[in-house]
Amino acid sequence: MVEFFIAFRHVIERKFQSVFSVLGVAIAVTVFIVSLTVSNGLEKNMINSLLTMSPHILIKNKESKFFENYDGIVENVKKIKGVKAVIPQMNSQSILKANGLAKGVLADGISPEDVKNGLNLRIVDGNNNISELNSVLIGEQLAAEMKLKVGKEISIVSAENKEIKLIVRGVFKTGFLDYDSNLVIVPLEAMQILSDQGKVATEIGVKIEHPEKVEKILDQVTNAVNSKEYRAISWKTINQNLLRAVQFERFVLIAILSLLLIIASFAVSVILNMIVREKIKDIGILKSIGYTNSSIRKIFTIEGLIIGVFGMILASLLSPLVLVALKALFKEYMKSGTYYLEELPLYISQKELLIIYGVTFAVVFLSTIFPAARAARLKPVEALKYE
Repeated sequence: MVEFFIAFRHVIERKFQSVFSVLGVAIAVTVFIVSLTVSNGLEKNMINSLLTMSPHILIKNKESKFFENYDGIVENVKKIKGVKAVIPQMNSQSILKANGLAKGVLADGISPEDVKNGLNLRIVDGNNNISELNSVLIGEQLAAEMKLKVGKEISIVSAENKEIKLIVRGVFKTGFLDYDSNLVIVPLEAMQILSDQGKVATEIGVKIEHPEKVEKILDQVTNAVNSKEYRAISWKTINQNLLRAVQFERFVLIAILSLLLIIASFAVSVILNMIVREKIKDIGILKSIGYTNSSIRKIFTIEGLIIGVFGMILASLLSPLVLVALKALFKEYMKSGTYYLEELPLYISQKELLIIYGVTFAVVFLSTIFPAARAARLKPVEALKYE
């Protein structure tokens, strides 16, 4: 293709300016990819940590604080395709006493089987076996704050001022600070004894295979229970304020990063305008030997796209290197004690990468329109007379 050959020669001739433009595009795309990857990773880590204990779907009784007969509901919901676990729970604001210290906590009563099979708890000390009624699991931050270790005896005082002695069987870490510093997990039966309400639960949590597609399962759960008596709520509704804040933060980040691409496209446009000014005589010669306006426009459009494509290729090489460096720096200097992370979470989907490269290509293409049109409008006689 003759137009491509001429365009490539123009780019090669102006090495410094071309390299500057390629670097501009590459840096803009690299910053976009790296920033979005880190942002996605932190967001994904936050949601995964949040959903370690928070149910994907929460079923509550509209008329009463307690479920008196929840076995039927549990069995009905378990039959729904996509449901991983159905967990009756009994929550109560309580006071934890140990080592002469006291702190308000949320005591969450869950059956030993559901703790083992339904919760994806990361145990950092001890185990998650609470088959004995006097067992309790506590969060890592709570253990550090209250100076507790596995085997230590603690007291839980309920809102009704009833007290029960428990032994720490395990220390867990969800990665969500609010859980790890304010939550204790005890056997469901122990909570039922403490509340003196018999075999009841305050809520039923449902874990599903794909939390991001919770709406479809939510409709089926609502149909499986008596909607007049019970209310089913998705985790997205429960945490809607948090999710809205995350979405707004994401929008602002993408808007700011998009400005970098626009700035890089201006650099490409400036370089093409300089080439057009320098190649006016060459344009006149090409037109005089039969090149059409369309061919001239195509030459300068290809020049801009060559710069853009080389910039994207360079960005695809730089981005992984920058991410590896960031991960190493985070692990070395930003310890988990400060940031509550053991390593920098990173995530970006193929769809997002394709969108970034597609948008970059489109922006660079748009930046070539004016210089290419300017070159195509030149008249052969005026171009040949240009000094």
